[in-house]
Amino acid sequence: MSISFEPEEGFTVLLPEANPCLLDPEQARQAIKRDRNVRRSHLFPLLDATARFACSLLVMPQGCKPFDLPRDPWIISVGDDMHCAWGPKAFPADSLDAAIKAAGHCVMVLSGPDPFPYRVAATVAVRDRKNCLLIESLPHQKEAWLQRIEGVRAADDFAGKLPITFCLPIPAKGAA
Repeated sequence: MSISFEPEEGFTVLLPEANPCLLDPEQARQAIKRDRNVRRSHLFPLLDATARFACSLLVMPQGCKPFDLPRDPWIISVGDDMHCAWGPKAFPADSLDAAIKAAGHCVMVLSGPDPFPYRVAATVAVRDRKNCLLIESLPHQKEAWLQRIEGVRAADDFAGKLPITFCLPIPAKGAA
């Protein structure tokens, strides 16, 4: 089953079906061992959290099939910047809502591959042993993501407000 929706522009978007990718600790260790350059990557903290600290890492691409949450603590990387940034509607609603409810922290990356937000996500999972939702998107989808998170959390009496760390692009020169 693929995901389709109609954005405000009036055409239909049909996303190709993709599988979510759950990385196990041994796969993460092998990836780090196989390519030493991965240590310089913005994704290294996520791989390290999985390889050395028993955190689950699930990568959720646009159009992915529904999935069950991995074991705690987890980092779920929501790849809303892979094709065009379509926002929450590009993901299976039940799986996304379950992740939003179960998350203890959210990191929203609305810029490029700055390593800092990925370190925050790994630290939340490793040190605090909390589930972390890592949303990679673009600035024009920020409000759609916030509305979805606030709507899902407000509907759950026990969830409370989700702390969110933002990584935003540097404004252009002369922007107010």
